[in-house]
Amino acid sequence: MNLLKDPWIPVLRRDGTTELIRPYEITGLIETNPVQILDAARPDFNGSLIQFLIGIIQAVMTPEDEEEWCERFLNPPAEDELQGLMEKYYAYFNLDGEDIRFMQETGLDSDNTLNIGSLLIESPGVNTMKNNTDHFIKRGNTEKMCPCCTAAAIFTMNTNAPAGGAGIRTSLRGGGPLTTIAVPEDDRSRYNTLWHKVWLNILIKKDIRLTHCKINLKEDEQKFPWISPVKISKEKGTETTFDEIHPVQTYWAMPRRMRLDPPIVESAICDVCGKEIDSYYSSYSTRPYGINYGEGILHPLSPYYSDKNGLKLPVHPQPGGFIYRHWPDYIASDDPNNPRAIVLQKVDERLRDLKLEKVGQSIRVHVFGYDMDNMKARCWYETQMPYFLIKEKIRENFVEYAQRLANAARQVAANTRTAVKNAWFSPDSTVRGDLFFIENEFWNGTEKDYYGTLLEIRSALENKPEMINDILEIWLRNLNRMSLRVFDFYAEQVSPVAGDAKEKNEKNCIPRMIKARDRLIGFNLGKPVREKILKLPAKAKMKE
Repeated sequence: MNLLKDPWIPVLRRDGTTELIRPYEITGLIETNPVQILDAARPDFNGSLIQFLIGIIQAVMTPEDEEEWCERFLNPPAEDELQGLMEKYYAYFNLDGEDIRFMQETGLDSDNTLNIGSLLIESPGVNTMKNNTDHFIKRGNTEKMCPCCTAAAIFTMNTNAPAGGAGIRTSLRGGGPLTTIAVPEDDRSRYNTLWHKVWLNILIKKDIRLTHCKINLKEDEQKFPWISPVKISKEKGTETTFDEIHPVQTYWAMPRRMRLDPPIVESAICDVCGKEIDSYYSSYSTRPYGINYGEGILHPLSPYYSDKNGLKLPVHPQPGGFIYRHWPDYIASDDPNNPRAIVLQKVDERLRDLKLEKVGQSIRVHVFGYDMDNMKARCWYETQMPYFLIKEKIRENFVEYAQRLANAARQVAANTRTAVKNAWFSPDSTVRGDLFFIENEFWNGTEKDYYGTLLEIRSALENKPEMINDILEIWLRNLNRMSLRVFDFYAEQVSPVAGDAKEKNEKNCIPRMIKARDRLIGFNLGKPVREKILKLPAKAKMKE
């Protein structure tokens, strides 16, 4: 199978029909029945396939400037044009064969053969199986994989590659990176097709330099690393630096050394997608010390932050997922240390400029990624977040207020968790277990108000700055209201005679609950949140 000229990408068209398409068929029937979304069997495959399509389109038709970008958004290329652009790379995208194979090492010599299911991120690792500790996700659940799922799994592994022991390299962005994809905001728009979702994330020539890689490099192996001998990274000083690769390689980074074993030609059912197949893959060979990408290479689809030494580091999902408290830093910020946010701003500006063409399109941001605990996948998170175009003259103040709102919510969420714990348990109790679900309920309950408050802040900054404090006062009251709602719900789950032996002898723990609730109100509305975080004026004291 060839990943550029054979149909293998599962999609859903606007009329609800599903099919497999070739990458260049992404614009097929775009006026009558366009491809709408990806339709893979797994959400991480969908996340990787959109990056595969972005990567190949970026490789074959990087726009020269904003004008060309806008033209291609309004008038997508025909299938035959895309096919012609991709033809020159066909030889690099064979899934099997004797020569160059997609993301596989030519001539790999290894006696380390793994079950094909080991390509899936959540599968137990080698040491886990050796030590017989695969208690929850068992070995042997995925033994037959169709070519389509195998191709998606190889790309998904290299894009998200987690730690795996000595010499097992992580992805260019580390294990389980966070990815942010701009998507059309209006689901009913004629511009809400898979092509437009891909094109919204294509960088113009000057912006692709934000990767720090060298755009003047001309050789194909500097874009697609599997077409030349792999740079073994066993010794010090063998890291691959941004000076050695073209920006396009950031989409096609290949930290893992592998080669598929020959497919088994017989009828079967794919263990991933459940489809009947004529042949399947059951194993692959691998070795350690693949490409080790050095510091300073920035991936175009991830937000970054700076550590205390000024090193830019990619954001990774954490327990609880990606919620609105992260929005100011990773989506809205124009911090030069976070080039992804800068690109999103430019994309939205271009779309707003297209209003003269009666497009009227804006974006939201699809956020997804694995929460990894070293080698283990704890959870897959994905969500969609709004995006607001902010005028340059108010941007700095807007982001500051957005951060204040989020910081206040973070503190009130922590107050709520502590109050529930104090209502449930006596002060001298030893409490085990994770109570973060309480905070998560608070975050979910205040998310809509957060974005609504941001819109009010934006309007006030543009027209009536004197209204800002009134808006912050309402936000504080809303936080306290949701905090008490969550507290009351969970506090009522405990029997009045719950607690330790001493409390049971005292008949009830209602006084403890009342005290915890009163203290919660005091913490929520007190000086730390009100004055230090939101920077509201001190509340006037009541006269006696």
